[in-house]
Amino acid sequence: MTFILNPAYPLRNGLIIVCISLWCSAPALKAEETGGRWAILVAGVSGDPEFQKQYLQELSSLHSTLQGTLQFGYDHVYVLFDDPAKDPSLIKYKSTRENLEKVCREIAGRAGKDDLVFVFIEGHGSFDQNSYKLNLVGPDPNAEELAAALYSIPALHFVVVNATSASGASLAALSGKGKIVITATKSGSERNQTHLGQFFVEALKDNSADVDKSGRVSVLEAFTYAVQKVEEHYAKERSLQTEHPVLDDNGDGQGQAKPGPENGEGLLARTTYLDAGAPLQTESNLTEEQREQLAEARSLEQQIEALKYAKAGMNEAEYEKKLENLLLRLAQVNAKLRKK
Repeated sequence: MTFILNPAYPLRNGLIIVCISLWCSAPALKAEETGGRWAILVAGVSGDPEFQKQYLQELSSLHSTLQGTLQFGYDHVYVLFDDPAKDPSLIKYKSTRENLEKVCREIAGRAGKDDLVFVFIEGHGSFDQNSYKLNLVGPDPNAEELAAALYSIPALHFVVVNATSASGASLAALSGKGKIVITATKSGSERNQTHLGQFFVEALKDNSADVDKSGRVSVLEAFTYAVQKVEEHYAKERSLQTEHPVLDDNGDGQGQAKPGPENGEGLLARTTYLDAGAPLQTESNLTEEQREQLAEARSLEQQIEALKYAKAGMNEAEYEKKLENLLLRLAQVNAKLRKK
């Protein structure tokens, strides 16, 4: 991965990074090559043939993206659906509470603490003014039970996208350190059909959500893209927007529609990706020196993002001095990478 820094851009406007890479369909990697990434894709009770068709299309498309472009291992992606007979080659489990817990136990026995677990939930949720429930086949787990099942996996990094109706009521239970939680609604009172799920899947499918042109789509970029598409959908339909997606990644249980330094949300999501890494990282001829330089570049990028979030508590001169130092160090690393 080659970063190209534009040194002429004013420092006060932050960092501009342009990363050019070629994305193409790739075969799924073997389990030991996936970098400790796991996925659980769940669609609960559809309740309607059209919904069932839509949810199956989403899960199928997401599964293809995960095992294609994003290079998840062939046995690292688990799909649960209300009717496995609709696609036996894709769906291994019926979407019951028992099977969801079984999948979590299986991953828990294989995953390491430094692994990342991506959870995508589509379908219907309910809220009775007291608790959220995910509508599965059979008994419905509430938000706390859902969190207990998922977080029984000993991984430190989770990306949970709950795209169900009333999903906002599940956010507090799912929130926690190292966890990026996205819900389709801001509260349990938004109970209509949601559209966040289909647009989040779309965001990962290609680089259309790659706003910073890094050649990769961060979780924050995928969320931002999906939110925009949700708003456009309701505007096009000329109907009242009945879902307002939010994101929480600082563990406070308070989702934000527009994550940023001013509300403390988005830093983790901005620097978290679902892919296997930059193209250069996965090349067989990667040298140890290149690995070290790439690691340094990523560390500097994360430090720059962290500095942006700390800006409110610093004076302007101190902020720009630290930012300039980080930018210069990043530029030096980029120059070395471009020579490779």
